[in-house]
Amino acid sequence: MAASLTSRQRVLRTLARQPVDRVPIFDKFWFETECAWREQLGIPLQALPGEPPVHWSNNASYAHKSRTLWEHFDMDILEVAWPDYRLRLVPAETVEETDEWMLQRDGNGALLRWWKHKMGTPEHVGFSVSSPEAWAKVKPLLTADPHRVRWDEYWPLYGRARAQDRFVCFCTVEPIEMVKDVLGHEIMLKAMIKQPEWIHDVFDTYTRVALQMFEHVEAEGIVCDGAFVYGDMAYKNGPFMSPRHYREFVQPYHRRLFETFRRRGMPVIFHSDGDIRPVLDDLIAAGVDAINPLENNAGMDVRELAPKWGARLGFVGNINVSVLATNDPEQVRAELRAKLGAAMPYYGYMYHSDHSVPPGVTLETYQLVLAEVRRIGCYD
Repeated sequence: MAASLTSRQRVLRTLARQPVDRVPIFDKFWFETECAWREQLGIPLQALPGEPPVHWSNNASYAHKSRTLWEHFDMDILEVAWPDYRLRLVPAETVEETDEWMLQRDGNGALLRWWKHKMGTPEHVGFSVSSPEAWAKVKPLLTADPHRVRWDEYWPLYGRARAQDRFVCFCTVEPIEMVKDVLGHEIMLKAMIKQPEWIHDVFDTYTRVALQMFEHVEAEGIVCDGAFVYGDMAYKNGPFMSPRHYREFVQPYHRRLFETFRRRGMPVIFHSDGDIRPVLDDLIAAGVDAINPLENNAGMDVRELAPKWGARLGFVGNINVSVLATNDPEQVRAELRAKLGAAMPYYGYMYHSDHSVPPGVTLETYQLVLAEVRRIGCYD
């Protein structure tokens, strides 16, 4: 058994698929879950004087929190940076509103319909950037501006993470996630077929600015251990594009982004919902060290993935939130035993839910989850 490690050492060794003392722990939570648990824990979210009440839609600043749930639960990873890649850094304009939802135009000129009383993915109603000509007009707005980072939030978090020797992830989004916010999925994907030069220019521009923002954050003194790159590139039935189109239109920009991190000794955790199995080999070739969150409803199962890819790829997640939401201790324990038992022999596994933890999961159940992972996730 490896000697007791710090969080930073534990995650670095896991991402290198080397022996560790125990499985690292990391997770994400729906806003409603976080609010409910914070009230129970006595650390509620609070807005600063003069700011609007805390709501999931304006839940940006962790400076409003006494500490994060990651710290409260003594998790191994903390996230920093998350540059804002909107074309215009302005509040969304409400175009229409009912008791249930708001129709808003955001800083990208996208028209989106949001639920008012719960967190969720918005309905894509319309996009103003729908042609090369429209893109040419807004392209100059996309610059590497220091205002794209919430320094007041991340400097204190970075300082605490370093003092606690936790693994610090530089967090960003990749080109598909950036571009779908500006063009929408349909325009973006059709452009790969009908207007390839245009979509290459869009992907190239966002990748260049992402790299410039990373360099700016490093120059300011926030130097990280690894990268967490967010980009939902699939749905339950597979990727939004064929593997061939991924390799032609996306992989070159993924490679540029991921290799920049890896040259600094920063392993890459790539997040995508949906079934990404058809492009796993291509993601590995692009420089991905581990994938997250391995969504059960999309057929992702670490019991099948680990034997095939475990020697080359790490896994962060796959604990079924539907099972956690039963709040049945035996079902929860069985889920953890099955998934950890399958993945741990490859040394590249980290605990994480297969999606953000929903409000149906009680605090008591989640505390059981963490205790059980710390118990059965130890290596002999």
